[in-house]
Amino acid sequence: MKIHLKIIIILVLGLFILPFFTINASLMDDLKQQIEEREREIKELQEQATAYKNSISQAKQKEASLKNELALIDSQIRNLNYETSILRTKIAKTELQIQETRLEIEIKEKDIKERKEGLGEAIRTIYEYDQEDLLDLLLKNDSFSGFLNQFEYIENVQTGLQQNLEELKLLKTKLEENKDNLEKEKEDLLGLSNELEGKTQVAKVQQVNREDLLYKTKNQEKKYQELLSEVKQKQKEIEKEIFELEDTLRRTIDPSAIPAFRSGVLAWPTEGILTQGYGPTSQTGFINDAYEFHNGIDIAASAGTIIRATRDGKIIGVGDDGKYAYGKWIAIEHDNGLTTLYGHLSVQSVYRGQTVKQGQIIGYMGSTGYSTGPHLHFTVYASYTFKIENRWYGLLPLGGSINPMDYL
Repeated sequence: MKIHLKIIIILVLGLFILPFFTINASLMDDLKQQIEEREREIKELQEQATAYKNSISQAKQKEASLKNELALIDSQIRNLNYETSILRTKIAKTELQIQETRLEIEIKEKDIKERKEGLGEAIRTIYEYDQEDLLDLLLKNDSFSGFLNQFEYIENVQTGLQQNLEELKLLKTKLEENKDNLEKEKEDLLGLSNELEGKTQVAKVQQVNREDLLYKTKNQEKKYQELLSEVKQKQKEIEKEIFELEDTLRRTIDPSAIPAFRSGVLAWPTEGILTQGYGPTSQTGFINDAYEFHNGIDIAASAGTIIRATRDGKIIGVGDDGKYAYGKWIAIEHDNGLTTLYGHLSVQSVYRGQTVKQGQIIGYMGSTGYSTGPHLHFTVYASYTFKIENRWYGLLPLGGSINPMDYL
């Protein structure tokens, strides 16, 4: 009987001494090493991408010429290629993290199973001794010291049982945390995959733009300047028309039809630098002869930067004005009387009639339309004033605008 008790004590007290994960230690170490390697790759690629972003900034400041325009597009394409490489490496890293988490879940599930079996055996043993009174237990031993030793064994089993019950509860809690982490890692993987697809599309668009530019100019500076001059003249005419059409609408907005001004009503649509504010151009710092009033804010970053919905809503317009107005744009109607416009995109990732959630990717930053470089033009309208009209260059969104900074 003493030997049987000793085995049970070892079983109860030793449940954490040789856990199942020691068998898989080499596999876990290998996964961790691979994850660290991916992290180093990501850091190196990010440093290289930063260098290309700096060259893009320098290229933007050069005078408008075919050579400089082609050099700018080439730099943007190379930068996008680096960014897609970063995303692929992040995807590989996340896939390894998913494998690691699944292995941790497998280890803990097996550990829990073995602990339950061991604890069950210990409980049955204690139950057997609980059926005997102390006198019977004493009579079964040859000496009183033997009885005391056996009684001490039982107490040790009970103490170890309580300790392992607490450890089992903690193990189950960690198992649930690992399962939650697994779901989060799966979501991250899906988001990275979607972003990779979008960035790849942006790079393809840039390549098409390069080929189109060479085709239209026949690689001749004179033709490029002629084309540039013609486009700029039409851009100015269109911007003046937009200003005149929206000026009246803006002045007639009913405050009761829109939300009270409050920060956080809308989330920021993208990351980047605020390069122009809302209001008269004499105050926004971007004075030009194309328009007198800037009906939104401009946020500049590199081509391919993610654009997100600022609030839950429905896509009520997706358009492409080419080199004019907003270029590729998206309009979202929200539930609070506001409609938001996202202009100058390189790629649109949504369609008309689609419902979107706040923070959902809807497109990627570009420089389409009347634009001097990659940025997002973001406008907020009173929904009841918003409309979309057909023009020779595409669908034109119009409405009474409101300062986005009143809601962001």
